[in-house]
Amino acid sequence: MAICGKELVMILLRHACLLFLLAFLTQCEKTVEKEREIGYLGKARANPFLAWERFVEKQQGKAVVTQSTWPVLDEDRSMIFCTADPLSTDLQLEQIGAWVKKGGHAVVFLDRFELQQSDWSSWSRPQELPDALVEWAKGMGVELKLSDAEKSHTEAQFLGESYQVDMRSKVSMKDENQCDQPVISLTMGDGRVTWIVDASMMRNRWIDQKQHIDLIGDLLDCRDDGEILFLRGVGISFLALVWEKGRMVVVGFGILIAAWLLTHLPRFGPMQNALREDQIRAYDHHLEMIGDFHWRLDRCASLLAPLRTEVQELCQQWQMKHGRLDERLFDVIASRAELPVDRVERAMTDLRARDPLILIRMVADLQSIRKTFV
Repeated sequence: MAICGKELVMILLRHACLLFLLAFLTQCEKTVEKEREIGYLGKARANPFLAWERFVEKQQGKAVVTQSTWPVLDEDRSMIFCTADPLSTDLQLEQIGAWVKKGGHAVVFLDRFELQQSDWSSWSRPQELPDALVEWAKGMGVELKLSDAEKSHTEAQFLGESYQVDMRSKVSMKDENQCDQPVISLTMGDGRVTWIVDASMMRNRWIDQKQHIDLIGDLLDCRDDGEILFLRGVGISFLALVWEKGRMVVVGFGILIAAWLLTHLPRFGPMQNALREDQIRAYDHHLEMIGDFHWRLDRCASLLAPLRTEVQELCQQWQMKHGRLDERLFDVIASRAELPVDRVERAMTDLRARDPLILIRMVADLQSIRKTFV
């Protein structure tokens, strides 16, 4: 096959570009593969405390009871893990304080307890300490403060034992001797309250580091037999509080609303909107439409003939009954119906009305005449 000069130039140009690219790529540096952790998959990604929950279930032989609303504190529950957020009112602190005095163990975490927080991200929700919680801790001899700088802790003390930990928090927690401590455990009545500045030792990423698992195991051993409650993302629900404290009032108010609706709303079908007066068509307008319909279809004879026949028979029967057969039919009808004779003649004899209005008048006259002889 013959190749023209232009095609040959294009082929050479393509090969030259290909050679240039190959030469350029050979001068590039070799790539280096690096592995970077981006997080867990599956249930561990949605629940950063999944490993801790499974450890508790394996060690204690029962599953952790997770809850997102304020619980009912009874004797069946022996231990509660929660954050500082739900402990923001005096009422909740009184309830959990009374429960602890009866033998419960409350573990309060002050930082990194959020489910939405990523363990591979430096971002975290700004920490807050409710005033009621600060005063409650102060009554136990624990001073809680927030600082701008994050402080690290490598050692924690719990019931006389020392543990190697990796905790970081902006919350400063001091004991009676004004020493910063990552863990403080105090007795209250027959129970115990344990304060921990950082909940990262329970999260999936750090639970197997240092001596976190040993500290968790000793925490779990320091309790009576009963359920272990895990409050995550807990908040105050106004509706739940109303239902718990005023259930009968809510039920009565609902019955009252239902009774009002039954007495004020229609029982069947949807509500109908009232028509305005200008939207209501008069009866004579409907008659005009009916007359116009029959007149356009040229059905005047079929409409008038039955009425005329009936009127004529009724009038003749009346004449025979009263002995007036010798009188003219139209005159008798006019005098009896109190109508002009010309209107009676037109109603009884006109074959086709000139317009719809005349047709309507003829039908109306025949109806009135019929009523006088019935």
